Amino acid sequence: MSYDYAKQRGWIVPFTGNLTVTRDDEGKIFRCGDTANVTVTISNDLPEGFNCGFVMYNTGTITLAASPHVVNRSAKTALSTQYQTGSIMVMQRTGGNFGVVADIEYLTGGDFA
Repeated sequence: MSYDYAKQRGWIVPFTGNLTVTRDDEGKIFRCGDTANVTVTISNDLPEGFNCGFVMYNTGTITLAASPHVVNRSAKTALSTQYQTGSIMVMQRTGGNFGVVADIEYLTGGDFA
């Protein structure tokens, strides 16, 4: 599968600037082309098993930030070198039914430090 095909299908999503990951981003790979540092916020609407990936494709840094009721259990939050890659996976979700805010726990993998 070519990069252009994956990009057209929405699987690889180029971005610059800050970003918020939502449930609509399941399975996507976010490719950051920013030379500045960016913040990726993990929202609390993600389902258990949700996963997505990140690639720092330029010279900035991607830093993960948690919304309220979101906990990064691996505590690794940054891709700070060009071409580093990493992913997140939601491992647990509690609450969130009938207007109750969900509590999300996720892990990071790859080059996150």
